[in-house]
Amino acid sequence: MTATPRPTLRVTLIGASLLTLALGACGASPYTVDGAQCSPERHQALVGRNIGEVLLPPNLRKREVGPERVMTRDFNPARLTMFLDAKGWITGIACG
Repeated sequence: MTATPRPTLRVTLIGASLLTLALGACGASPYTVDGAQCSPERHQALVGRNIGEVLLPPNLRKREVGPERVMTRDFNPARLTMFLDAKGWITGIACG
């Protein structure tokens, strides 16, 4: 003999599932860039976003430069350089 769930439990589970889906849809969608080469035109939309919400292709060479970080002087035209403020907001981009 199996117990059938009570109607109130079913309603609660359905309501919790719908609430989870609704709240998940409210979050900011991550910014995604396609491609493996740095392109200032393609990546200009990154400026003004937080680095935590940006999804970049794993094969794209990239570096993050913050206010307290040291930057090497080697030039790589395929690498995307993102300049960040102290809170992780992208203030500028460059290739190199």
